[in-house]
Amino acid sequence: MGGASLFRVGDAVELWRVLLHLSILVVCLLAFERALHQLERRVAVSAKYERLLSKAYRELMILGLLGLGLKLVKEVPSGNGSSAAMTAFQIADLIIFILALALILQTICIFLLLRQHNVRADRAELLSTEDVAETLASSPSHQSRDLQELVHLRLMRHLFLSRFALPQLFPFAKYLRQTQNNQITHMIDVSAPMWVLLLIVAWILEALAAVLHLEDPSVTERRALVLVLVAFAWILLLLHVAVHWYFRSCVRQLLVAASFVDDRHALEDRLRVIAREEARAWSHEDAGDALVAMQKVQEQHEAIRQLRHRHPHQRRNEVEAQQENNVKQGGTPAIQIRWFSRKAWHFMVVMLLMFNGFYMALVVQCVAYQLGIVSAGSVLVEILAIPLPLVLNTLLLQPRIFRNFVLVCSIFHVDGATLSEVVNHFREIVELRSEFAISLWRCMQARKLSIGDVQAELQARDPSRTGTIDVEKLRVVLRAFGLHLSSFRFNSVARLLFELKDMQVEYAQVLRLISLAQSEVLTDSTNGHMTMVSHHHPLLQQSVLGEEEEKLLTGPSTAIPQSFYSLPEFLVGTPGPAMTEGEVLDAGTTKEVPPPPRPLLKRSESKFQGTSSRALRGLFHIDSEADLDVGAASSDTVYMRI
Repeated sequence: MGGASLFRVGDAVELWRVLLHLSILVVCLLAFERALHQLERRVAVSAKYERLLSKAYRELMILGLLGLGLKLVKEVPSGNGSSAAMTAFQIADLIIFILALALILQTICIFLLLRQHNVRADRAELLSTEDVAETLASSPSHQSRDLQELVHLRLMRHLFLSRFALPQLFPFAKYLRQTQNNQITHMIDVSAPMWVLLLIVAWILEALAAVLHLEDPSVTERRALVLVLVAFAWILLLLHVAVHWYFRSCVRQLLVAASFVDDRHALEDRLRVIAREEARAWSHEDAGDALVAMQKVQEQHEAIRQLRHRHPHQRRNEVEAQQENNVKQGGTPAIQIRWFSRKAWHFMVVMLLMFNGFYMALVVQCVAYQLGIVSAGSVLVEILAIPLPLVLNTLLLQPRIFRNFVLVCSIFHVDGATLSEVVNHFREIVELRSEFAISLWRCMQARKLSIGDVQAELQARDPSRTGTIDVEKLRVVLRAFGLHLSSFRFNSVARLLFELKDMQVEYAQVLRLISLAQSEVLTDSTNGHMTMVSHHHPLLQQSVLGEEEEKLLTGPSTAIPQSFYSLPEFLVGTPGPAMTEGEVLDAGTTKEVPPPPRPLLKRSESKFQGTSSRALRGLFHIDSEADLDVGAASSDTVYMRI
């Protein structure tokens, strides 16, 4: 056993010295836990960041257990803690740690670099192809990258919806983003074949370094290792370039299938043809029928996934035949892309990240301490040859490879799991928002209030005119208008209803919901009566506690000021709404009347039957700054908002 034992406090080391360092570690631990708590609060707004953080915790926990095992092995009396074998074990453990950290950093880097593309795709979802054609016609001959990307997104959206018989209401941008999130969170999941391939490459590098040293004895082992690693880095860069070129060619094939041409005028004509098809589809598409069509495609692909899972080999041809049949139902011929396999290329993309992280770990362990020696007899070009491939791969090539890979995977074949997530999320969001909006609108009608009254009250709670309001303040304002939800229930609802930023809501989203509630989304334009069936969502069940009871339960430290609970001036003397089934409006009443059961719908019906699909799209995109009626604005204005 080499060095001092960790289990001989008082002999090998003084207790006061241990306590001193323990105090330092406790302070660092508390600071680190506080930083992690703040990080967890920020990533809680997105499920993708939560999954990524959870996987990072898991990987780091495994590495911590390995490190603990090494410390215990060093305490074995018959062992030598300072031997070469023990040192090699510790270096190997550190290499794995640096590799895991490199994977996490590369994943975060891809997230950040693709954010602009995701935001542009979300904004482009609300544009019509006619607006894109007008922008293309009025733009100079040299197209900007943003306009090119916008044209590509609209063409691929049309191709995807046509191939798989999906309605115009389908949120294509949400589908792309969800596929990207699912793929990117799997990047730090390293399977056994990946480790085996990585070890094979590592042994090959060692063999090449040994051969180089034997062939030329003047080259030291350290120098040979540096030369081999630099060659490996540039080969890895060329491999990134080749994969990037392949995925660009795949995307090009998809664009050609989507009617893309290089000639500017021909492309404009094809965009206008697609625009007329979309306009006819929007004018005749019923929201209820569109939701049923989305559900039908979802269930078809869920059945295909189950068939593939139950019979992975025997019925592979049958599964492919079913997918081909779905494409034919969409009215678009099948697309053939050579050498493309989603699983195989996913393996390749993750391996590129593994190799990049492994090179980073080897540079830290094998090259960093030699930089002084290397730079002494080298020119600047030779020095830059070490980190340059790493930087180019991480910041330039990997985000583009990953984005093109997601586009090909999403459009060439339907990702059944992602499609189910998107359809379920879309249905849940629009149903919850519609029920919230109609409940609030009914309360406002009973009190004879308008949107202007709500806007005035919200602005009164926002003296700085930031356009945002705290979630709890918003709950109190809505309570004054007759919608009484408990604090816990409203926090749960707000996370689904609105796009929150540090528990702040842009109250323009609330006003947009109210505006949609009195438009064709929730009313029948022929007679002005509510036609939507109220389903009494559990999260929208109103509270039965009175104001005084709620303040007593929350306590003085968390109670809302009395001015928040007082009615605004324009509400004083206004009669409240009449008692309805399922509501208890008298303060202090504890009797609860259960709401009527949710009505059952037929298999081919939806609660949005008779509603315009365009209006329901506005209900889903209430957080967008783009005008919902894009035809009312000029194409240049709409495009500049992107």
